[in-house]
Amino acid sequence: MSENKLSQHIEKQRIYLFDNVKWLAIILVVIGHAIDFLARSNTGNQFEKSLFVFIYSFHMPLFIFISGLFLKPMDKDSKFPRDKVIAFLGIGIVLRAFTSILRLFLGEKESFSILNMYDSYTWFMGAMAVFIFITWLLRAYDKRIILPIAVLAGCMAGYDKNLGDKFSLMRIAVFFPVFLIGYYLTPEQILKLASAKWAKIAAVLIIAGFAVLCFMNKDFTAQFRPLFTGRNRYTVLGEGKYAFGALYRLVCYAIASLMGLSVICLTPNKKLGYITVMGGKTLQIYFWHRMILMVFEHFNLYEKIQSVTGGTAATAIYIVIAVGVAFLCSVPFLAFPSKQILSIGKKTNKN
Repeated sequence: MSENKLSQHIEKQRIYLFDNVKWLAIILVVIGHAIDFLARSNTGNQFEKSLFVFIYSFHMPLFIFISGLFLKPMDKDSKFPRDKVIAFLGIGIVLRAFTSILRLFLGEKESFSILNMYDSYTWFMGAMAVFIFITWLLRAYDKRIILPIAVLAGCMAGYDKNLGDKFSLMRIAVFFPVFLIGYYLTPEQILKLASAKWAKIAAVLIIAGFAVLCFMNKDFTAQFRPLFTGRNRYTVLGEGKYAFGALYRLVCYAIASLMGLSVICLTPNKKLGYITVMGGKTLQIYFWHRMILMVFEHFNLYEKIQSVTGGTAATAIYIVIAVGVAFLCSVPFLAFPSKQILSIGKKTNKN
């Protein structure tokens, strides 16, 4: 095979693999947000709480890792990628406005704030803008120095009482190392790992083992649930374990890395029809899905299903509905307004 054909072959595999991974990641995001209120309340049983921890252990780190992986490499002469920064900031502000307006229409009390990212979804847009900006600032420095410092900062963030939902600072500090790891690696390196037979076998064992841990150990799910969200200080661990918070964060990083890579290794490296197409539409799905789930929660859809089927069956049905929401949000006309905002961002590079 010629060098040119080999390059095209690798490119084709890379696109299919990572679009399929992004599809799975966005499906898990939607499911995680759908069952979030069950994991937080007394309504949900242990199954919902365990499923929540299983999903949250790696789904956002996987998303962030993939985002870093496909950020164009930058050197000291690279221009500031203002198109991407402006686009993510713009989408985040519009998303917060839309969700605030929806809450007002639903009769809920709402206080619009661009700065206080108290919710569980719009923070991602602002964080992505910051990740890209900081990566550009650090582009000329040795990654062997930058990455350990970023991990250290992520581990120490949980001790800082000044970090929290304001500007999403806690999540930015916690998840930035994940973005950096993706940025410092290449798609070809991940593709090579994913194609190794030993990696696929290890991936099955890792996912199976972690699933057993999540669904069989209540203490583990209770302890790690607030840490996997990336927004909480180590005070959630309790006074006796507070001092060991940094070690807990390292465990979270290890779990996210192993689970994320395992998912990538087991993801089919071929075109899967509309699933692969959806993998290229994750931004618009992310934008719209939570608003639909908010309507479901307002009208107590889960409770209505539960009254007919019972708890676990209701959860299964609700998860199927959540997957349907993800597919619904991928339709072309719901590309608005994220597509338009991305276009505005690109135009800034031409000025």
